[in-house]
Amino acid sequence: MDLRESIGLPIKSDEKTIQFNTTEISVKNTFIFKTVDVKHVLNKQDLRKENIEVFRVYENVKKVEDKELWDSIGFDIILIQPGYLGNENMKTIGYYRSFAENGFRYPEIYQVAEGYIEFFLQQHRDNHEQVKDAVMIRAQKFDLVVIPPSYGITLINPSEKKTVVARIRAIDAEQVIDKYKQTAGECYYRTVEGKWEFNENYEEIPVLRLEAPQNIWKSMKRGIPIYTSYIYNPKRFKSLVEPNPAEFIL
Repeated sequence: MDLRESIGLPIKSDEKTIQFNTTEISVKNTFIFKTVDVKHVLNKQDLRKENIEVFRVYENVKKVEDKELWDSIGFDIILIQPGYLGNENMKTIGYYRSFAENGFRYPEIYQVAEGYIEFFLQQHRDNHEQVKDAVMIRAQKFDLVVIPPSYGITLINPSEKKTVVARIRAIDAEQVIDKYKQTAGECYYRTVEGKWEFNENYEEIPVLRLEAPQNIWKSMKRGIPIYTSYIYNPKRFKSLVEPNPAEFIL
């Protein structure tokens, strides 16, 4: 599938990977996660099946000619396979972002380039095991999802086809996954039957609420690739590097 319209770059996807001309497109790293890598965040961790691919991340993707524009901001592409992980759908490893110099966690922005995806967000109180807010956002091609600084995130693919999403975030924003490992994942498990089950490793779990994609954020709009939005006006993304929670409200 040609993703130029939704990614903003001359990139195509096949069943397992994305394809691009290396003379045009630069990719810093590619990370592949298989069932053995994600089993510690599952409801049922005894996966009696082959070690298959769950998702992969292409990190710091850019046009070679745009290299100088991507100094403090990174653009990533994530491809999530369809299928099952025990009684759950394919999903990424949940994480929080690291803290910026001003004391707030880094935010990030996602956009669906292909397929359908469910974003599961959670915000904790004093401890990771005490969840203050739990949000699920259903998104499809072109939808924008803005992740506030204080929220952790898991991407879930409940569909029968792969999903490709783009992500923009600060270069210095690191993924912190240790808390999710300790609780064997997020506070709710999304089962293959479409149900949301409590994760009993948590002390406090709120009622799960449904929110729509944030398809207008500042001057960004649904249907315009976030790569294109950034190239056109990098200054509008300053709050990804210097987080301001007031600009990221669910």
